[in-house]
Order: sequence, then structure tokens, then C-alpha cells
Amino acid sequence: MLLAAPLLPATEITTGFLLGPRYDHSSFYIRAHSGETWHKTYSTPEYNRKAQGKLMNIRLAQALYHDEWLVEKPFSPDANTDAVIAALDFYRSHGVLMINVSLQGGQAGYDREIYGLGRSNGFKHGPGKGTHVSAFHSDGSLKPDWLRRLERLLAASDQRGMIVNLLYFYQGQDELFDSPEAIHAAARNVTDWLIDKKFRNVIIDVANEWDLPGDRWDMGKYIPENILQLIADVRNRFQKRRADYALPISVSSDGRMNYPASFLSVVDVVLLHGNGRTPQQKSQRAAYFHNPGRPVLMNEDDNGRLSTSANLAKELASCDIFFSQGAGWGYMPWVQAQRFPFRYLPGQAAQVRDDMPEADRDMAYFHAVLDHVASLTMKKRPD
Repeated sequence: MLLAAPLLPATEITTGFLLGPRYDHSSFYIRAHSGETWHKTYSTPEYNRKAQGKLMNIRLAQALYHDEWLVEKPFSPDANTDAVIAALDFYRSHGVLMINVSLQGGQAGYDREIYGLGRSNGFKHGPGKGTHVSAFHSDGSLKPDWLRRLERLLAASDQRGMIVNLLYFYQGQDELFDSPEAIHAAARNVTDWLIDKKFRNVIIDVANEWDLPGDRWDMGKYIPENILQLIADVRNRFQKRRADYALPISVSSDGRMNYPASFLSVVDVVLLHGNGRTPQQKSQRAAYFHNPGRPVLMNEDDNGRLSTSANLAKELASCDIFFSQGAGWGYMPWVQAQRFPFRYLPGQAAQVRDDMPEADRDMAYFHAVLDHVASLTMKKRPD
């Protein structure tokens, strides 16, 4: 197991909006230690100037994963988190400054034919049929094993000057809570833990895809219907605990990329998912949100789950749109790091051909996307 370094206040992330009128409200700012001067992300000499103020990111929702109902296959949560930590330097060398991590996992894509895991996504389906993935007990209290993994990952990211976009609630797991009060307790408890540990390299996403239609939020739709109060609860913890800093707080949209105007007064960054949308649709939404007084960041983008050259072209086009029109883009390596079993490092090849064996093509696709991010952000191609 990889051990965390001593926890000292270090990498800190914020937005121009939070810093005040003298700063660019559409940009992210970072500093290495509390008390130092704030500067835009990607401002050091190794980066291209056009990357300043952005946050290129990669969705690793399963970085802390532990399905308590997974009995068919061996799985080590600690080894899984260690594998993410081992990949951080590769991501960093390719210009990825943020990883997106969930406290309730994500769609793990269990596959009966390949892995013998024919179970549906979500707690509501029950043992043997669904998944139980959560850092929270049913009363909103925190699970120590999850916190230990989270602490190691946050510390490792901190050491590398990287940011973690921490997702609190996921629609597949909200039904596990005993009550609405437990949901609020969970939000307070994990925020208090971050404050107690003095982690400053975090952007909080209170609810992943808070506005999904239908019955995807199973706890009586409580979270989407009370999302503004949950955001307020999280923000108030920094005041009540008399913290000398405040983390940026937001919620992420679903693939429709809608964001109510009323939210702009209560969030610090606009978080969008672009799943299933064309590059043209994404360009239109990026233009619509061009000047909301907050950074506009895509933190999940599903451009097709087959690693084909056609999907890769859509992937890179979407990346270019949000790099040029927004504050950054988030790659979701669905078949590699989102679907079980999780793989966090790409293959050595970076050229995608449709006639390649699928397993090789998957990992070359992963590498090709990261190389493209590097071409946008880095002055020199990574080794």
C-alpha cells in the first residue's frame, strides 16, 4: 500500500470569482502554499500560455471504489486506489491537472459475458442484483476505510500540484440513506472532514448529474429537489468551522448541459457533462455559457463507448471546443477506467486503428486522448 505524506497545507485551488473583482472570473487560480500569490493554472514555464486559467481533467469516478456486494470476483479497494496514485505522474506530464473522484462510485459496467457480473447499476436493486458503493453509512456517517483511501489520494495529488474534483452524491446510491436528514448529515460530515484535514486542493461537486430526468434519483428525488439547500449546507460548514479558506462548490449537469440561471448566484464554477451530444451541440452550449461570471468546466464527456477512430475524432473535437471556449474539458475513459475491471494507465501505443485487437485499441485510444491534451497544454511533448 502506498503511504500518504505528512499532511501540510499545500496546493490550493480557487476561482477568480471567489478572489474578487481584480481577477478573471472565468478562470481558475492556484497556489502552492497558503499565503503565496495566486496565479492562473498552467502559468509556469512548461505550459502553453493559451492554457492559463483552465483545468483539463479526467474522470476517475472509481478511484475509491468498493462494492460491498461484489462477491463474485476478488477486488482490493486499496490496490485500486494505489493504481490511481501510480498513474498521477503520467496524467500530470500530459497536462491533466485534475481528476474527478466519486464518494459513491459510478456506473461500473459489470458484464455477465466477460466477467460473470450480470448486475444492474444502483443500490435499489439489492444484493446479488445491484451495487452498494458508498463512503457513507445509511445514517450519513463516514466509513473509515473510504476516508483512508481518500486521504492518501488527496495527499498524493497535493504533492503533485494536482486538484481533485470530489463528487459527493451519485444517483445510483442515494436510496441507501435512511432519511433526508441522513443526506444532509453526509454532506456536513465529509465537508467537516476535508476542513479538519486542511485539504485545499479540492473542488466539490455536491451531486453528480443532479438534474437527471425520471426516477434516477431514487430517494424520492430528494437530492435534486433540495440541491440548493445542500449547496448552502456545504458552504456554511466553512463559516461554522471558522476555516481560513473555502473550497469551490458546485453541482454537475447531465448530458443536456442545462444550468439554471438561478444557480449562478450560488455556485463557484459551472460543471457540465456532455454525454451523447455532438461537437456542434457542445459548441453551442459553450458559447451560451461564455460569460456567466464563473469558470465553465466540462468534467465528464462520453463520446461513444467503443474505442473507434470515429469516436476518437469526436472526443478530440469536444476537447478542442471546451479548451477554446470554456475553462477546460473532462475525458471519461469509459472502457478503461470507468468499467470494471478498472485500468488507469494507457498502453504504449497512441495511434488508433480500427483493425487493432479491441483490448489494444482501448488502451491506445486512452493514450491518444492524453497526448492530445498534452499538445494543447504543454510546450514540449511528454516522453
